[in-house]
Amino acid sequence: MIDKSYLFSVILYMSQSIQSAQIYPESHKRFHAPLTRLHARILRITAVEGILHIGVIGNHFVIGESAYLETNKFFPKKLLRELRERGIEKISFKDGLTYGELKQFILFLASGKESPQNRKWENISYGVLTTFDGSSLPSGTLTQSIPKSHVLSGATSVVKDILAAISRGNGGVSIRGGRDIVADVMKGLHQDDFLISRLSRLQDHDDYTVTHSLNVCTMVLAQAMRIGIHENKIQEIGLSALLHDIGKIGIPDSILLKPAKLTPEEWEIMKTHTVIGAELLAGSTSPLMKMAEVITLTHHEKWDGSGYPKGLKGEDIPLVGRIAGLCDVFDALTTKRPYKQAWTIDDTVAEIKKGSERHFDPRLVECFLKILPELLEIKKEYPEGS
Repeated sequence: MIDKSYLFSVILYMSQSIQSAQIYPESHKRFHAPLTRLHARILRITAVEGILHIGVIGNHFVIGESAYLETNKFFPKKLLRELRERGIEKISFKDGLTYGELKQFILFLASGKESPQNRKWENISYGVLTTFDGSSLPSGTLTQSIPKSHVLSGATSVVKDILAAISRGNGGVSIRGGRDIVADVMKGLHQDDFLISRLSRLQDHDDYTVTHSLNVCTMVLAQAMRIGIHENKIQEIGLSALLHDIGKIGIPDSILLKPAKLTPEEWEIMKTHTVIGAELLAGSTSPLMKMAEVITLTHHEKWDGSGYPKGLKGEDIPLVGRIAGLCDVFDALTTKRPYKQAWTIDDTVAEIKKGSERHFDPRLVECFLKILPELLEIKKEYPEGS
């Protein structure tokens, strides 16, 4: 398997190669240095994989099975912007790419003049991504699409756009996009019992909050369906769950991204994300946004009243908040973070059970544990009766 940092170097060297081509003549050694490194990396990857896909989805690149978000300090924003402006959402390099063909492709990208539709290459193709609904692409675009598993990558972009748009007080378009993602998740849940498992495994993202939000969304949807919530409310619950951590946009990066355990003072600031999120969502007359406000405010309340921000107890905590709170804890415990290792499923299940009737609604715990094997595809690891 190709190392993630090695994959990331491909877009870095591509960005550097284009910049060098815009500054130096073709004969200059500084034009060839990053191009040589780029060519060597593409050859190594395609020798193993046969083909290398680079996708532009939302505000990030997807290379192979890995996504790279703008939160990375080395992220080549200029390259992302230039590709978008030229209508290029995906580039594919095939095994056998020559140095000369790559050089001409970089010069073509650097010029910014010629229409992408006017050039054809032997071992390079580019165009727009296949739509998730399976509609056909315009003529001249790529015949191969990014693997279906990348629905998560597209979804993370939508979630990120929702958070940003709502923080600006202008969430209309993004909310509609979010509804589509939730509808897609719903459709997949009906058609494939293990879709959530595959979505949850794709956590190879730099932006933890975005990925975590989608993970919680999928688990909330599964549990809401299992306990019999009416289907016309399921989509609202799913989208609302996507927004459960929106308040974290108001937490300083020094705390939100701290690679160590928070101090008591920092933890108190972190806890305010529930109130911040509810305030961002308050005032809307939309039933959807009202539900999102409830989930945002109450997903850290505890069954025994020891939670925050209001110390609600038992069924005084809205059902959607109780569901989201349980899923939030499960995903947080089983995810590796800079300051902690991911918990094993066994340890996490033990913790969830221990929290039943203290932190979590015991009926929801019972339901969650029943659907857990389906969520994580671990039926073989959990023998009957265990």
